[in-house]
Amino acid sequence: MEEQSFKYQLAQYIRNRLEAQYYEAFFDEMAKIDSVILENWVNEILEEDERRETDIQIPDLYLLHKEVLNNIYSLDPPKSRQPKTIHYWAWASCAAILLCVFAAFYLMHKGDGRHTKSTPSVFWYENTQAYAIDTWLPDSSIAILYPNSRIAFTYEKSGKRAVQQLCGKVIYKVHKNQKAPFQVHYKSWVTTALGTIFSVDPMTDERLLIKLMEGKISVGKERQNASQLVYLRPGEEVLVSLRSRQMLKSSGDDLAQSMGARANKKLRALIPRLSSSVEWTNQSVSFSQTKNIQLLQVIESLYDVSIVCDSPGLLGNSFTGSLNRKEPLEKFLTNFCQLNGCTFNIDNGIIHLSDVNRKEVSK
Repeated sequence: MEEQSFKYQLAQYIRNRLEAQYYEAFFDEMAKIDSVILENWVNEILEEDERRETDIQIPDLYLLHKEVLNNIYSLDPPKSRQPKTIHYWAWASCAAILLCVFAAFYLMHKGDGRHTKSTPSVFWYENTQAYAIDTWLPDSSIAILYPNSRIAFTYEKSGKRAVQQLCGKVIYKVHKNQKAPFQVHYKSWVTTALGTIFSVDPMTDERLLIKLMEGKISVGKERQNASQLVYLRPGEEVLVSLRSRQMLKSSGDDLAQSMGARANKKLRALIPRLSSSVEWTNQSVSFSQTKNIQLLQVIESLYDVSIVCDSPGLLGNSFTGSLNRKEPLEKFLTNFCQLNGCTFNIDNGIIHLSDVNRKEVSK
């Protein structure tokens, strides 16, 4: 897609005019563009809209009224000695004033059709770190961004909110607003929530995994009928095939029964990418001088949880030892924090690790 063509579609999207049939190609192209360049283009479009708003000149009502009367008088001058004519011209004068007022209001409020609603604000977030980070969104929701993730958050004064997820895994802790559902768009798929916790994970170019930790969400194609949507309850997930456009829903019981097999599959994909020595069997996992940042990735795969380290300094420490795969997660975290001087908190499958000194300062 050429630059000018993309910028035109970007402007149409910001002004809520881009047709749904162009969404997929538009968002695919957006993911290829540098975030700094994209942000500059968005600012240019918003500034152009602001200039157009200020360019509308409100007419001088007195001069406009005088000009209207002069045009009328040139065609049919009033005769002051005839009371009926004077009465007629008085009404004509009032009508001219009203027309001027209506014209002014029309120019101020109608404009070119775009000024009846406020221009939405677009905020960009990206994680270039090697670990997950969390950030507050303008509507008081929280987004936990995994490495190499990138999102655009659109927010209007009316409360309307939407996220365009471009790449990478993101967990959303949504601030509840009954009047404004929270929507996450990935390619042509939409996840809708009110106040809840869920994750959107593009596992590959062809598969999208959406998991619910708390509350209720719906998943489906854009503009799909409510009867065709998939609704999730806590602990459930849906796997979307982007190629076949099919959705496969898994219940909490199904996921619990297949947890061991799914963990093995994740470890097979993860461990070859690690720089340290990690060995595993069905009973245990052994580590040798493994950095904590990689150790915690293994823990995420084993226990199907998400870990956010609020104190990145902890991630540079190393660990040597073994882990019984049947060991409760809380026991491992307790031992880990004793070795590293930290505390942990678990909430809906999301673990936050904090340095002890940081926690004392925050108190």
